[in-house]
Amino acid sequence: MNRSDPLVSVVVSARGNGGRLRNLLNALAAQTLPADQMEVVIVDNDRPGPRRPIAQLINGGVWPYTVRLFQEPEPGLSAGRNRGICAARGRYIAITDPDITPDPGWLAALLAAAQEEQVFCVGGRSIVDYPDGSALPLNEPLRECHGAVNWPTQRTPADWPYWVTGCNLLFERQAALEIGLFRTDLGRKGRWLGDCEDLEFVDRARQNGLNILIEPAALVTHPVYWPETTARYFLRQGAGHGVCVARMHLSVRVEPAAIRADREAILDAAVGLVMSWGFLDQGRAVQSFRDLTRIAAYHGERARLRLLGRRPSLPSSTVRPPQGVAS
Repeated sequence: MNRSDPLVSVVVSARGNGGRLRNLLNALAAQTLPADQMEVVIVDNDRPGPRRPIAQLINGGVWPYTVRLFQEPEPGLSAGRNRGICAARGRYIAITDPDITPDPGWLAALLAAAQEEQVFCVGGRSIVDYPDGSALPLNEPLRECHGAVNWPTQRTPADWPYWVTGCNLLFERQAALEIGLFRTDLGRKGRWLGDCEDLEFVDRARQNGLNILIEPAALVTHPVYWPETTARYFLRQGAGHGVCVARMHLSVRVEPAAIRADREAILDAAVGLVMSWGFLDQGRAVQSFRDLTRIAAYHGERARLRLLGRRPSLPSSTVRPPQGVAS
């Protein structure tokens, strides 16, 4: 790390949601962390084409910190983030999304926790906001599809029942390059509602002996809009989640609480479906259908992977930086 390098690089991958970047950049300009200690690395993951709206937005703005723009032709949230991490110059990487609004003390709180506790990774608290309302009455299991609902009141090891989210995460760059970056077969990719890229990354780090912490003082707000509260969305999200949890077995030991696909879980979903019809509980009905979809997708993907000869394993590292990129 050179003296001129920033302390932290904020990495943002944008695909189809670049129009919300300006709000994020303005919020980053209001951070209590001095601007000369940070840079923002934006990865344009949009489809190839002559028009690059993300580049136009950045070129038209003035911010107190350095903004660097890169393109990643491979579609997918994980591919975009990996490109940004490899290009970043900071000792620490802070991951977030274009539509996130961080509190002014966000970066300072993440950095303080990482340095004071001497841990590899710190996850902050994310508050989900529904600016358009919701299409369904959202019970806690459905709201958890949009992010963690329950958070500790003080710094706490990131272990069940708490988990970190990819829109509010800080970690040491060099250590991440050594254990491997985000798996590109996990996470969102176009219309595919994959996930678990952040969960797998953190689990893999922990299983390689690194410490993970939750700092609830590092706060961001995450908006969820009407289309992401419909029954169709939750069924698609359940299918994607089931597939991704099944794929996690290839690189980490998956916590049983993260799987929930045994006979008891199937029975609970079936009972919930019957109870929801009896009491006309639309939210519980969608939750039960989603659970059955998730469980079917999980077992279907595990069967597919077995047919391909891909058995569960726990290598020391599963995702390396692209060739030609220096660490």
